[in-house]
Parts: sequence; structure tokens; C-alpha cells
Amino acid sequence: MKKIIVLGGGRIGRVIALNLSEDHTVCLADIQKPDDLASGIEFKQLDVTDKAALQKAVSDFDLVVGALPSVLGFQALKAVLETGQSIVDISFFTEDPLHLDELAKQHGATAVVDMGLAPGLTNLFAGHFVATYDQVDELVCLVGGLPVERILPFQYKAPFAPLDVMEEYTRPARMRRNGQALTLPALTETETLYVPGIGDLEAFNTDGLRSLLDTVDIPTMAEKTIRYPGHARFISQLKSAGFFDDKHRDSTAQVLQQQWQFKPGEQDLTVLEIRVKGVQDGQQNSEKYRMIDYFDTENNISSMARTTGYTCAAVARLMLNNSLKPGIMAPEHLGQEISYFRQITADLANRNVVINKVSLFQ
Repeated sequence: MKKIIVLGGGRIGRVIALNLSEDHTVCLADIQKPDDLASGIEFKQLDVTDKAALQKAVSDFDLVVGALPSVLGFQALKAVLETGQSIVDISFFTEDPLHLDELAKQHGATAVVDMGLAPGLTNLFAGHFVATYDQVDELVCLVGGLPVERILPFQYKAPFAPLDVMEEYTRPARMRRNGQALTLPALTETETLYVPGIGDLEAFNTDGLRSLLDTVDIPTMAEKTIRYPGHARFISQLKSAGFFDDKHRDSTAQVLQQQWQFKPGEQDLTVLEIRVKGVQDGQQNSEKYRMIDYFDTENNISSMARTTGYTCAAVARLMLNNSLKPGIMAPEHLGQEISYFRQITADLANRNVVINKVSLFQ
């Protein structure tokens, strides 16, 4: 059994720790011990902004997992790499992690970054398409976590810190169309999609392509966030009224923390859809893949924690069982290795997180 330290004891970090504790020795590190930390998981009180303390804390482990809020993620990642420790990270920070590639190589460390659901699992599939298609012409990824119960005005609850969601709604959405880079405001170009068993949903532009814009040669790419119909319009009105401006952002986040907080036992679901077009085996081909995942009532684990945390945990196991080259790796790099793709998706399937190919007309 290998020793793993998970940085961050939030909703996702706790689930990652629990998952990895099935076959490894796990320590969860955070500024405060979670009330519901599972037995068998060691706890270490740690302020990750204390660089010396952080570097000392990770030194005795075989692998580090980063599950920190976006405002803490990049500096923590950099500090870990400076110790020579390898890490798999899900923190959705603003900074470009690829800029740390040389640092990681200098210290002989490997970092797989953005390894959650989206970015993460979506990128993994993008890499797989690049490896299995002669040419990928178009890739569109739609993903979102939703509460099962729709309550106005938001029809939304957040498994992440509200500031991270607000960042998603305000950060310009980078994409590519016909080989040209394009940036549009978030929450734009809303489209309707029908999902069996759920009904009509909406999807709008967000900045989730991340490293794909630099690592793959796909002329048309976009990422969209899925919500219940009407959500984008309501959030856009709040933005226009100034609620997301810098001077009001913290106050708005405090209100949203109350509005968006899942109550104990309140259930969520996750929808993911990936559309790809290109040339495969010399023929034009179009495919659509979909995942619909629900709250785990038996173990009281949210769908977003399952789909994000289990993906990260699967890659942690992969890193412990394979010698990945030093440097910064994006999920799509793993996806281009067929054996890695199969290992990760098999690990997820064992936990009932499955992405199925569906008819283009569904």
C-alpha cells in the first residue's frame, strides 16, 4: 500500500480520500478537520499558504493529491513540485499550469493537472479521439451538476465554493472555430438540449477547454456548462446589476453560499455530453457520448463528488502504478495513451461512473 496525502478536505477532497483509502494509506490535510471524516483516514492540520509547512508535510508521501479552492491551488502546486513530489490536481485556478512544466522537470516531478470532471474527464476523451481518429474536426463538451429538486430563482446548488462558480460565470470563454481562436463572454450562445429522464436543459459558453487550446490540433472546439432552463438569463441579470463586480463579489458569494448550499441528504445529478466529428478509418464520422450520474444514496455521496473525485482517484492509482515522465501533463495527454484511457475508464466503471455512446438523435 502506498501513502497518499490529499490537500483539501472539502466535498470533493473528502471523497477522493475515502476512495483511495480502499487500497492505500491516506492522510487528509486541511486547516480544519472535517466533522464527517471517515475512519481509517489520517488527518493532518495544515495551512497550505505556509509554504515551508506544506513542503514538509508532503515530503513523506508517495503521491500528493490537490483538491484546494482555486485561489490556493496554483501556489500549492508550485510548492509541491519544488519538493520533487508528484501530484494529481483538480484545482480550477486561473493560472496556466503548463507554465510550471520546466519547474517540474527540474525537480523530477510529474503533475497531472485539471484532473476532475470538466476539465478532466472531458479532456481525457478528447485525447482519446485524437489518438483514434485520423483527424478530429470538431469537439464540443457540455457538462453540469444540478440539484434534483428545482427551486427558483436559481434552480441550482453548488458543490464548490461560490467564488469558483462565479469565476466560471465571469471568465471569458475561450474556444476555437474553423481554426481561429475566439473569445466570447461566459453565459452566451445558450442552446437547449434534451436529456432522457430529465427533460430540457440549457447549455452556455464557459471557459472549460483550458489546456486543450494548446495541446491538440482540433480546428473547432467549445465547452459549455449545463443548467436548468432560465438559469443563464437570471445570472446574466445579476452580472449586469453589478453583483459580480470586484467590489461586491465577496458579499455576493456570502449570500450565494446560503442559497446554493446543499442541505444534508439533498440530492444532485450530473450530466455530461461530448460530441465529436472527424475522419476515422478514412471515413467521415460523428459520435456523441453521454453520462447521467445520480447522488449515491447508499453512501451519501453527491454525484459531482463521485464524478470529479473518482476521476481524480483513478488517475492517482494510474500514477502510482506507472512511471509517467516528469513535467506537467494534461488529461488529454493520458487520453492519447490507449492503455491509460482504458485503465481510467475501467476504474470509473467499477464505481458506476460510465460514459456511453448514444445515438446522434438522442
